[in-house]
Amino acid sequence: MHLLVDIGNSTIVFAVADKEGTITETWRFKTMKGETNSFFPYELKSSLKKFGIAPSEIERISISSVVPEINGHIVQSIKDITGVNPHIFNLNDALRVIDIDVESPAGLGKDRLADAIGAVSFYGAPAIIIDMGTATTIGVVNKDRCFIGGMIIPGAKTSLKALSNKASQLPMINLEKPADIIGRNTLECMQSGTLYGNAAMIDGIIDRISPTLEGEIKIIATGGLARQIIPLCRHQIVIDDNLLFKGLQVATQDASNQ
Repeated sequence: MHLLVDIGNSTIVFAVADKEGTITETWRFKTMKGETNSFFPYELKSSLKKFGIAPSEIERISISSVVPEINGHIVQSIKDITGVNPHIFNLNDALRVIDIDVESPAGLGKDRLADAIGAVSFYGAPAIIIDMGTATTIGVVNKDRCFIGGMIIPGAKTSLKALSNKASQLPMINLEKPADIIGRNTLECMQSGTLYGNAAMIDGIIDRISPTLEGEIKIIATGGLARQIIPLCRHQIVIDDNLLFKGLQVATQDASNQ
């Protein structure tokens, strides 16, 4: 088995792929930077037991991380539990699959690169990739499979939390689709504004980026909020919950665990 780990700002997500590369299980828990060291080993052991996965069945481990300050402990914990030394996905891994043409390739989030690799490997290029998490990131790959940049936007929940914190009469709410686009109370107005506002933003961004690309553009979305927002968009957008893991698999398939 191949254990894939996505360390994000809000959550740490795990996936298990079988020998054919099919992702068979996924699970997640919150990223708590100050407490991860103490609860991570317990969470990993409990999850493996829950899904009936013996540590000895895990042959390879790949990690994508945008939270470098907790990498060391997580790597050591995984090694202690499984006996396998994880491989940290890096820029050289990405360059074996795609070209990169931005001002500072080393500064690119590894999640954005893994998303881009997953998109071009499974859907083709040119591609516009939308990842909706703590931030909404847009990645753009041209027809020559070259990552040429994109956007980083405050995520829907991040913006909603900031709004509630700054406006004393606007409460924290659950992000659910309202009955109508035109809200009839504060709750519905906030829900509609967040969901339809982000959907309209995505449509507008696609409209502005598309003319800069040549060829039939593939548009792929992923991330925790994609299934709430993308269906409200007017463009045809494929939702792939496992896009990052697919890219991580492709990029690290020849990497040794060292």
